[in-house]
Amino acid sequence: MNRKYVFGPIASRRLGVSLGVDLVPAKTCCQDCIYCEAKATTCHTIERRSYVDIHRVLKELDETLKTIPRPDFITFSGAGEPTLNADIGRVIAFIKSHYPECKVCLLTNGMLLGDAQVQKDVADADMVIPSLDASNEEEYQAVNHPVAGETLAKLVSGLVAFRQNSVMKIALEIFVAPGINDSPASIDRFAELVKRIAPDAIQLNTLDRPGVVKDLLPAPPETLEKFRKALENIAPVAIFGPR
Repeated sequence: MNRKYVFGPIASRRLGVSLGVDLVPAKTCCQDCIYCEAKATTCHTIERRSYVDIHRVLKELDETLKTIPRPDFITFSGAGEPTLNADIGRVIAFIKSHYPECKVCLLTNGMLLGDAQVQKDVADADMVIPSLDASNEEEYQAVNHPVAGETLAKLVSGLVAFRQNSVMKIALEIFVAPGINDSPASIDRFAELVKRIAPDAIQLNTLDRPGVVKDLLPAPPETLEKFRKALENIAPVAIFGPR
């Protein structure tokens, strides 16, 4: 079967062997991040609906998992924001009922995690990696370009609510953008926000492959180390710099 929605498995720096599932057309997202490797957002929306043929997704998953060694994770990621797909809960339920030995990870910008229906839909996942790329509203607009009307305060409140209502492991990813969100004041603000969210782990990331903004550069190791020192007393910190 020619696969359209399932990709890999690939060797992931964070998740071992990962089989990817893409639940939205490229490039459908509620953000338009300057660092995105999937390039600029063309469908900028926060509307949840069935964006793809869910039966085709389940068939591709089933046929793929019957022919490959079990991956470490089945990961919802790809060319946009997976929680925008209103059928994500059906896919997770299929995996857990047919392949219960497979762990499920959700990579998300986190904007919809405060929504009660989204929390219900993803409740059976094993791990979620949401993003927090800004320490104030100015940085949020500069780095993430969210859908109009969305704010950092709403994003953080949603992450806090998700933490309070979820038992799965949460690894909070922070993307460090030089000259935008890496000042000493920014690092101090990040620490306060991370304390509120209370993740199980923190993943520091920076540019690895070209993103949307051509002159964006990777953060130097010394900057990532400053972040690590400021955050390591809150949760374990892993640094994923350029390869």
